[in-house]
Amino acid sequence: MDKRIVAQSLQPSSRWIVAPWQDLVLFVGTPLLIIPAFLAAQTRWRVEELSLFVASFGAIGHHLPGMLRAYGDRALFQRFRWRFCLAPVFLAATCLLFALRDLNGIVLVVYFWGVWHGLMQTYGFLRIYDSKLGPSSPLTARLDHAMCVTWFATAVLVSPSRTTNILSLFYTSGGPLLAVSTIEALRTTAVYLTGVVTLAFLMHSAWMWHRGRPVSSVKLVLMASSIGFFWYANVVVGNMLAGIALFEVFHDVQYLSIVWIYNVNRVQRDRGVGAFTRFLFRRSGALVGVYVGLVAAYGSLNLVSTVMATGLLNRMLTGLLAASALLHFYYDGFIWKVRERTTRQSLGLSGGTPDKAPAVRPGWLIHGAKWSLFVLPVAMLGIAEAQGRAPELDRARAIAQAAPASAQAQERFGVLLASAGRSDEAADRLREAVRLDPDNAEAQSNLGVALGQIGRLADAVTHYREALRIDPLDALTQTNLGNALSKMGEFPEAIRHFEAALRVSPNRVDTHIDWGAALLKLGNLDEAIGHFREALRISPHDPQALANLAIARDLQDRRRSTTPGGEGLVPSTSGSRGMRSGKPALER
Repeated sequence: MDKRIVAQSLQPSSRWIVAPWQDLVLFVGTPLLIIPAFLAAQTRWRVEELSLFVASFGAIGHHLPGMLRAYGDRALFQRFRWRFCLAPVFLAATCLLFALRDLNGIVLVVYFWGVWHGLMQTYGFLRIYDSKLGPSSPLTARLDHAMCVTWFATAVLVSPSRTTNILSLFYTSGGPLLAVSTIEALRTTAVYLTGVVTLAFLMHSAWMWHRGRPVSSVKLVLMASSIGFFWYANVVVGNMLAGIALFEVFHDVQYLSIVWIYNVNRVQRDRGVGAFTRFLFRRSGALVGVYVGLVAAYGSLNLVSTVMATGLLNRMLTGLLAASALLHFYYDGFIWKVRERTTRQSLGLSGGTPDKAPAVRPGWLIHGAKWSLFVLPVAMLGIAEAQGRAPELDRARAIAQAAPASAQAQERFGVLLASAGRSDEAADRLREAVRLDPDNAEAQSNLGVALGQIGRLADAVTHYREALRIDPLDALTQTNLGNALSKMGEFPEAIRHFEAALRVSPNRVDTHIDWGAALLKLGNLDEAIGHFREALRISPHDPQALANLAIARDLQDRRRSTTPGGEGLVPSTSGSRGMRSGKPALER
């Protein structure tokens, strides 16, 4: 960042934070760049891979700059030292407790606080751009805030994928099953409230314009782009992982950019900042690279947790990463207040309240009341889950009824119906999931399994093929398709799919067993025995592999001795190797 940019960002008369094109790229029009870039990336990488990348280097990584501010700004640390010392201990202990006891309530709280954090960042930018034109009324600020709260909340409530995931986490955390009418009433209330707030906002803006008071056009465009993109990511994009990743990129680009600008300006005017902050936040392209590198390094901790074997260390790291997110949300709630004078000065804004303005009520009382909004839900969810929860099938039914437009909800319900032996009902639900989302490879594959269980092999094959068209590298579907074709007597094609499955996943025990069973039916005993032995090499005590190997050897012995009577020995196959879980994204 050069001297011109720093100077521009310190000019109160400018309606931009930096300059027009930089603001459009970094803060206002960023979604127009993100959407095509993400769509292009999806042609090369799976959504799960892109989501992991964004979650690591964006969602987790961007926690670091706030930590640097909290512990690198001497005046700020002195002012809030008790919060900065006690909050990490409390949040880390809470998250570790939930992680080690395998409780899910903290994930739900992190999600809701994350939505609040996202809308508050949008609100902060709205206030910055409004303040660029001079002082504004408290009513303007309240309406800006109300617009963010209502539009963000309503997007979550009307989104089928978000409803599915939120209810799934709530019920998994021991929450009571909610009536569909209750959820519908909540949605309807949110929609009407959003309409009322929007009307009030538009009337107020028109009144301000009529009186000759400036209304920031940049603020209005930013509000439209932020709210519109949040709705696109939540409501239009059906895949929750993709939707979260899309808005996360927008959020992170805004955050990392404004923090850099803020700190560069702060270093220019305040000699009291810490040594590391003074070193890092200077006008240097190389230091921008160091800044991004530090963010990426911190975010890489999330990659470590994904490659660790499930166990104590994995749970502990997952808990600490959740604590990092909560600390980030908490710290950002008070270290970047736009109304405070020091913050405004570093953003090129005039005016503002003193950092230690006289309080109408005791600070500890207000802060304690805010903490209760975290402590009480976390405690209630933790206790409820420890006491037990509704049966999984009942939970899935309640979610499917509450979110009838969610392919994910219908699929999960169908998977559990199949597990309960109710394959006909399962097929109906999975067929509905496929109707809602025809490009869902998992739902197509699971429907194939359900149809195979009720003897409709030709239909099962059709859906397996469709699943593989969408995701050719799905080894489980390749195996299930091979099984279905083998049952239909299409052995050469079945074997081609077993081969394809092993190319993707060479150590799949089930594929070796099923390939061996198909070869056994063809009379290729030596090759069949080879596959059963390979299965036992991978899993030495697999009962199906042991049984099939015994059958193959018996047939081989009978063939050698020309002893009749082996015709009744039939190798064991599963017909289909089971369904994918269909679990909501936040539970996986």
